Formats: sequence, C-alpha cells, structure tokens
Amino acid sequence: MDSDKTILYACCLMLEIAKADDIITKSEINIIEDILLDFFKISSQEATLKIEESYKELDKSTDMFHFSSYLNNELIYKDKLDLIKCIFEVGYSDGELHYLEHHYIKTISNLLNINREDIIKANLEIKSYI
Repeated sequence: MDSDKTILYACCLMLEIAKADDIITKSEINIIEDILLDFFKISSQEATLKIEESYKELDKSTDMFHFSSYLNNELIYKDKLDLIKCIFEVGYSDGELHYLEHHYIKTISNLLNINREDIIKANLEIKSYI
C-alpha cells in the first residue's frame, strides 16, 4: 500500500479537497502532512516532498478520476474507507465542511466504490471530533 504513486495520489485527493473552496490554509496542509505521517508511516521530509509533488501533479490533471481509479485498484476496502476519513479530516480542518468539499468527497467516495452508509458514518465520525 505504501508505493510512492499510492502516497502521491492519496495526497493529490486530499489537496483537491483543501483547494475546493479556493483557499488552502496552513491548517489544511498541516493535517495533510499529519495524515501522510500517520497513514503511510513516512518521514516529515518525505511528507513535505509528497505535498510539493502533489501540487505539480494537480496542475497537470484535469479531474480526480485518474487518482481515484488508481487508488481503487491499489487499496483494499478498509484502506479506502480510512482514506475517505482522512479526506473528511482535511475538509473539516477549518471547522466546517464547505459544500464543494462535501461534493468532491462524495465523488471520490463513489469512484472508490465506498458504500453510501459507510460514507455517512465516516462523515459523522470525523465531524464528531471537531
């Protein structure tokens, strides 16, 4: 699960949520870095590099399908669900989930073939922490 491409594409999806409301905050970047450290067990330096690479990758991309499709094939269901929870964390990092962030998370969840009930539970679980 910890291939460079998997980490990069997961980071791209999280950054996509961070920029959904056209404002990427320091708290969103910090949360993404924390998630990369915890979820993928990489160093802080590696996480910073992945975030930088992700910005470049997003500039080249036209949509989230490419990233989601790859991750859908690479991750088991539990890891995809954990990733969605991480993505919700990014969305809620400023205290509320912007409607575009919510829309993008639903789109990513659908592309990852996450059950609707699991998406709702993940949302409520992360929302209860804020």
